[in-house]
Amino acid sequence: MLKQSNKESIPLYSRVATIIQNKITSGQYEAGERLPTEEELVRYFEVSKITIRSALSILEANGLIIRGRGKGTYVTDAIQEVKQNTYTSLIGLVPLSDSHIKPLEIKTIKIKESRIPKDICSFFRMSNTENISIIKRLVTRKNVSNYNEYYMLPDMAKHITKKDLSEKKSIQTILKAKIGLKYTKGVMYLQAIAAEPDMSQLLKCQTFEPLIYTQTYFWSEPKKPFGIANRYFRAGQFKYRVDIDLLQNPQEGS
Repeated sequence: MLKQSNKESIPLYSRVATIIQNKITSGQYEAGERLPTEEELVRYFEVSKITIRSALSILEANGLIIRGRGKGTYVTDAIQEVKQNTYTSLIGLVPLSDSHIKPLEIKTIKIKESRIPKDICSFFRMSNTENISIIKRLVTRKNVSNYNEYYMLPDMAKHITKKDLSEKKSIQTILKAKIGLKYTKGVMYLQAIAAEPDMSQLLKCQTFEPLIYTQTYFWSEPKKPFGIANRYFRAGQFKYRVDIDLLQNPQEGS
């Protein structure tokens, strides 16, 4: 049963719509196939009929289903294939060499005037009265887009121009060429989040749709924080593959 708590940020109908959408795009429901009735979906998800109807309205608006009074609900005859990028290394998560880069903005703002999370302030050891720079761009590879934002101190961001951002280079590569900056280490976290309205516009998805979010912390010297790179991917367009050699490490398969 799908439950909706008072603190749940993703509406129940959106979550139901996402589950059905995944069943359609993965081929569990094929083109032209009739979906379960509203009553069957109510029993399956254990939600109200209003929730089911709202979820189906989303799917209909996205061109995934067709509804007819007295005829039932059917998957459309032509389901577009879901474009998906598979990554085998988190280090090279976003290859830029064969991507289209759209620079969005470079801006410097006071921390207290932004929605910057506390963990970012803590990483840079900054107070909310100080300034921080944010660099944003959209990366599209094989017709699949991801949104990138980079936080760094203003004295470093001043070396980067919008023209630099349009090039197929990482921020690290740009700064290495301009000021000889070297990175000593990085730490990456990966998690699922819900798309906010501004993010959904950039990635052309529904608000509250699940996104894959990676956050990478970089140091330019031991114990000297340099920057934070955030990347956002639509969950259905992202897949991470790990090869496991059980012959070499047989104990891991037990």
